[in-house]
Amino acid sequence: MNHLAQDLLDAGFRPNRRLGQNFLFDQNFLDLMVREAALGPDDVALEFGTGPGQLTERLAARAAFVHTIEIEPRLHEFARGRLVLPNVHFHLGDAIPGGDRLNPELCEAVGKRLGGRRLRVVSNFPYSVGGSILLALAEGQLPAFDAVGTLQKEVAERLAAGPGDEAYGPLGILLRRLARVEVLRDVARQLFWPVPRVDSALVRVTFGAARFEGDWKGYRQFVKLAFSQRRKTLTAGLRKLGLAYSGVHARCRPEDLSPEELEDVWREGTRAR
Repeated sequence: MNHLAQDLLDAGFRPNRRLGQNFLFDQNFLDLMVREAALGPDDVALEFGTGPGQLTERLAARAAFVHTIEIEPRLHEFARGRLVLPNVHFHLGDAIPGGDRLNPELCEAVGKRLGGRRLRVVSNFPYSVGGSILLALAEGQLPAFDAVGTLQKEVAERLAAGPGDEAYGPLGILLRRLARVEVLRDVARQLFWPVPRVDSALVRVTFGAARFEGDWKGYRQFVKLAFSQRRKTLTAGLRKLGLAYSGVHARCRPEDLSPEELEDVWREGTRAR
C-alpha cells in the first residue's frame, strides 16, 4: 500500500465513494500528468480535489503559484499539514456548489493571483463534477488557458462522441463548441486507491478555441432540452422554448445531427421568433 494511503488510514480517514474519493497514487502516472501539463515557472496552477496532496506538491515544484480546493475538511487539513509550501494556497469548499457555477470565493482568490499569468488547470477531477467544472471553465468563469486531468472514462467518451453514438449529448456538444478536447489515454483503475468500479481517461482541454456569438445561455438551454427528450423531433423541443422551425432538420432527432447542424437549427429558430 502507498505510504500516503497508509497515513490516511492511520489518521482515521476512510475514502467516501459517494464523493468520488479515489486517489491517484501511482508515481509514474502523476509524473506523466505533470509532463503533459507542461507548466511554466510563471504559470498559476489550479487543482480541483486536493486529496492528500500528491499531485499538489508536484505542481508546486513547477508553477509560480498553486490554488487547490478540497470539499472534505479532513483531507483539507491533512494536505495542509503535510505540505507547508509558500506557493500553495489551500481552499476548503465545494468547487462547483450550484452544479454549474464555480465557487465564487475560489474564483476571486485565483483572479487576484493571476496578474497577467496564465492559469493552467491540472486535476484528478472528482468523478461526479469533472465535466461540469470543465464546461464552467470553457464558459469563462475563470480565464483558464487549458486543463489536463483524469475523468471517469464514461465522461471522456461523452466529450468525444459524435452523432449517432450512445454517449453523444449536451456535455460534449457544448464543451467542444467553446474548447478543443483531446482524449490522451486510458487510465487503468488499478492506479487509484481505493480501486474504483470504473476506468478513467486522461484528457486535455484547450479553452478559447472558438467564440460563441449570441445568447449562449439560450443555446445551452436548447441543447439540454433537446436531449432531455432525445427520441423526439427537434420541432417538439423548440416549441417548448417558444421557437418555431420548419427547415430541413425539423423531423430529425437531436442525436442524429452534428453540433454545427444543431446550432444552425437553434439560430434559425431564434430568428423566426
